[in-house]
Amino acid sequence: MLVSLTVKQFALIEHVHLELGAGMTVFTGETGAGKSMLCGALAAVFGARASADWVRHGAQKSEVTAVWEGADARIDTLLESIDIDGDEALILRRIITRDSRSRAYINGVPVTLKILQKIGEICLDMHGQHEHQSLMQLSVQRQLLDTSVPELLLHHTKASFDSWQKRQSRLKTLNLERGETEQQAIWMRDELARLEELDVSEGLADSLQGMVDAGRHHAQIQQSASEALVLLDEAEPSLRDMLARADYAVSVAEDFHDGLHRSRRLLDQMDTLLSEVTPELRSVLDHPFDEAALLQSEQRLMALHEAMRRHDCDEAGLLKLMDVWRERLDKLDTAGWDEASLTRAMEKSRDSYCQYAKALNAERKLSGEKLTRKLRPFLDRLALAGMQVCFDVQAGKNESDWRASGWDRVSIKIMSNPGEPWRDLAAVASGGEISRLVLAFKGCGVLTEMPHVAVFDEVDTGIGGETAWCVGELLVQMSKDRQVLVISHLPQVASCADHQVVICKSEKEGRTITGLELVKNQSRQVEIARMLGGAEGQTLQHAREMLVRGQTLAL
Repeated sequence: MLVSLTVKQFALIEHVHLELGAGMTVFTGETGAGKSMLCGALAAVFGARASADWVRHGAQKSEVTAVWEGADARIDTLLESIDIDGDEALILRRIITRDSRSRAYINGVPVTLKILQKIGEICLDMHGQHEHQSLMQLSVQRQLLDTSVPELLLHHTKASFDSWQKRQSRLKTLNLERGETEQQAIWMRDELARLEELDVSEGLADSLQGMVDAGRHHAQIQQSASEALVLLDEAEPSLRDMLARADYAVSVAEDFHDGLHRSRRLLDQMDTLLSEVTPELRSVLDHPFDEAALLQSEQRLMALHEAMRRHDCDEAGLLKLMDVWRERLDKLDTAGWDEASLTRAMEKSRDSYCQYAKALNAERKLSGEKLTRKLRPFLDRLALAGMQVCFDVQAGKNESDWRASGWDRVSIKIMSNPGEPWRDLAAVASGGEISRLVLAFKGCGVLTEMPHVAVFDEVDTGIGGETAWCVGELLVQMSKDRQVLVISHLPQVASCADHQVVICKSEKEGRTITGLELVKNQSRQVEIARMLGGAEGQTLQHAREMLVRGQTLAL
């Protein structure tokens, strides 16, 4: 809820700070004292278009700060999207300069005006100023009917719409994939064949390079192997002969010294190794020069390097590309079957949606008729006996009008006087009428999804007596589950409030300023008496009686 509001240099307000409580708070005062300025300040801090008239004469800027407390996942998500930590308290601040420029802050962090407006949509509903009235939104008017529509029907409508949209999107994606030109498909197949012919594997470049190096240096390799064999077996003396002589020399005295014994063992190991070297060298000599194999390895290596350069990747990258092309080519080959299957599934989902949307349309029309009948006694009690209300439920003719909530366009129609045409609510209803209509809907129990704070200005226009008590009672009902702020001239409405704030004008250094005072007990009785026309004798007694009646309603 809104816990405090600080206003500086705003219209006639020089500096006021207001602590706000839960329930219903009423603002009273003489006509022209500046009660509606509070509505303007609230509108400003929640993102209304800036006006130079807001800046107090002689000041360079006005400033409004609101402190909001309360959990709301929508606000948390919004703050997270702009990297602002959501604290327990949310401090909203708006500064407006004389040239109508403004700056906005949340918890000290600069934000756009649009962010303030989004928070305003969640937190604040102002009745009496059209730009903040939730009831004017067609989505809200539809939700009024949906409170008595079977929840399962709403669920099935949304589920079938989501299924239809998902399959429609998949079909569109498939058609885009099928939009690959024949030339692109031919290129993929040709490139894939070239890479498959290379038999690409990880480390292939190093392997081929080794083959090429061996082929290009074949003569040198043969010569090296031949010379090594001669030294090992054919030279006089050969390495084997010298090793045998050394072994014999050591064996004569090895029993007399551990060092000779260890040396004999090492010589034996050397002889074993030499016996393994000879077959390797002979194998090298037995491998003839294969010019064709060398040419093939060179060509394959060159083709591999060219492919890696062409696609800017290594062998692993080429393998991934090949997998991607195979998958895309497979999809192209099976696209015809997929398209037919998806089309059938999409049409089935569409038919299902149409079935549920049609049933939902009928339920909404029935709900509208029931709600209209329920509204009648509340309208009569709220001095709106001449107003006729109906819900116009029109089914969307085009698929572009269809939504997860159904294909209906729901709007509230008003007939102000008998014989006049039905017109949209916003076109004919005054601020006071809309405020009372909101209270009538509240009395019917359908206003369940509304912003956390409801602000009423003009709610008491043209009413009095028992009608005023009815307004007060309905405002009290609304304040049970949301914070309600009311600007009122009616003592009946004021008597029902949990808190009362008097707005008054005074002079300071030749200037008119607006101030606020929270009144309680005797001071509140005096204010109620003033609203009745005087603050003496019987009027004070009447004021006490009205407060008792009003507070009884508030319990």
